[in-house]
Amino acid sequence: MEPWQIALIIIGVVLFLLLGGIVFSICFTMPIAERLYQTQWVRQNEEKFKRGCSDASFDYHLDMFNQGMKYRDSVIEKIKNVEITSLGDKLFGEYYDFGFEKTIIIMPGRMETCLYGAYYVEPFYKGGYNVLCIDPRAHGLSEGKLLTLGKKEAIDAINWAKFLHDTFNIKKVALYGLCGGATASCLAFADPLCPPYLNTFIADGMFYSFFRVYRRHIIDEKKPVYPVILEVMHLIKKRNNVNPYKCSPNKIIKTIKPELLVLSGENDKFAYSEEARIMCKSCLSIDKTFVLIKNGRHSHLRYDNKNDYDEAVINFLKSH
Repeated sequence: MEPWQIALIIIGVVLFLLLGGIVFSICFTMPIAERLYQTQWVRQNEEKFKRGCSDASFDYHLDMFNQGMKYRDSVIEKIKNVEITSLGDKLFGEYYDFGFEKTIIIMPGRMETCLYGAYYVEPFYKGGYNVLCIDPRAHGLSEGKLLTLGKKEAIDAINWAKFLHDTFNIKKVALYGLCGGATASCLAFADPLCPPYLNTFIADGMFYSFFRVYRRHIIDEKKPVYPVILEVMHLIKKRNNVNPYKCSPNKIIKTIKPELLVLSGENDKFAYSEEARIMCKSCLSIDKTFVLIKNGRHSHLRYDNKNDYDEAVINFLKSH
């Protein structure tokens, strides 16, 4: 066999493998990626991401939600329904007005609404803060269809802060960001339009980068990681107009300097505690505290260890 014939065979095999991989991706993995994208990053109707318990299949999550509703009922006379318009969309929330001059905005993670935030109100109240629980865009009663990994949500947070300052004469506004809500909070503090009275940040389960945490979620859901994760990232970038590869709190936090409390769970399998510790250290703030919550799981730190969680939050807020 001539050398040129061998070369043609090699080239043919390589092309066959490449084309075969593309066909396999289109026929098998792309439908998986499309389902993940549609399930997690777009709101097709008002029933999706509605107010209520986001996942009643887990007893502990349902119990946490029910505890929040019980507390909400006990202070219902303090709650005001509020709304703003941000980036052309109407956003809604519930404002727990305890008469303080300071307010903390709860920035929940994906799928959660203002009712979810009710579970966290009590320690914030004990720390001397009113509490604003919001329906993030594309959640609850708020308008919007697409989740933007903190890009638009950060602007929403700033607009909520301005609303509190202008409407209720609030002197100081803090953000409590949980998981993806922590990313939106980081972006809000990094925005040149962030007002000076928005200057305090509690991060709960803040992930290092979206790519890392999403990869861990896909593994946990027992879905094929590659090329599915790359396909989902492509769909988010193309359809949601946000670059998921740049969604990296580990980089953003190096540029901001709010008064900072980082809460991390000992058993968080998505946002690792060692990564949270690194991010806390890299923040430009001269006033920052890292607290590791024993037995804490992702998005359930307070439920897993209420005493340590509340002590850390109340002590921080009382001194800020």
